Amino acid sequence: MILSIDHIETLESSEIEPYKSLRRPIEHLAQGVFVAEGEKVVTRLLESTLTIHSILLSQDWFDIYQTLIKQNGNSIRVFIGEKKLLESIVGHSLHQSMMALAKVPVPLTVEELLLKCKTHAQKLFVLVDGIANAENMGVIVRNCVCFGVDALIVMPTSCDPYLRRSVRNSMGNIFQLPIVYLSNLKDDRHIEGDGHLSELEKLKLHGIKLYAAHPNPKSINIGEITFSSQSCIILGAEGHGISQEILDLCDEFVTIPMKEGVNSLNVASASAVMLWEFQKNMIP
Repeated sequence: MILSIDHIETLESSEIEPYKSLRRPIEHLAQGVFVAEGEKVVTRLLESTLTIHSILLSQDWFDIYQTLIKQNGNSIRVFIGEKKLLESIVGHSLHQSMMALAKVPVPLTVEELLLKCKTHAQKLFVLVDGIANAENMGVIVRNCVCFGVDALIVMPTSCDPYLRRSVRNSMGNIFQLPIVYLSNLKDDRHIEGDGHLSELEKLKLHGIKLYAAHPNPKSINIGEITFSSQSCIILGAEGHGISQEILDLCDEFVTIPMKEGVNSLNVASASAVMLWEFQKNMIP
């Protein structure tokens, strides 16, 4: 629903400040909010269950989407400004004079994730380690939703999927994907049964097999592997790859065959290949 409609002639107000500070997304996350930008992303946000605080857009966009805004369950403040005014915000070609400010959803814990997926015959997670590029993160999120991944598990070495550029590159698919944030494995160990287990080890304890996209003498060609129906695919940075402490926990190492002289794919592209092959070569 629409809480209020304000026609603005200036960007100098506290309510508009988050939209102006598009170059400071870390501050947004510290406040528990994120900015969605562009027609497709904002409309998908309106169709989601996330909490939306406000929308900033031009009159022509409001005329098109006012019904969708009214149908949303949140009390949304609407700010309408002239295109020329909104174009003065950095990144106009990306936000298309249509943006929204929303609350970052509460992430799941490993325990909550396992409970949520308890009845799933197939469980598929993706873990990202060292993915610092927000555009890559956004495409990985998009691929995860496309191929039915149950949750994205994010190590602290990776950027946040709710960064502005990640949300944009996910094309709003982030709103459908549960997120789990893990601590460094050495810091999140806790007593479980007779020993101390990290959160990642807890996944293994519950039957999740870990598959690392990683070149290794023991690596298996992805076309020759049969994935478990309870799987977690692990992706690392293109430079230094997956950390050793995570590799030490992995059950299998998987490689994508390539033309001689080419030794790697962009990690977002690799994620699509891995997920596609999982769907083809999973244990029924």
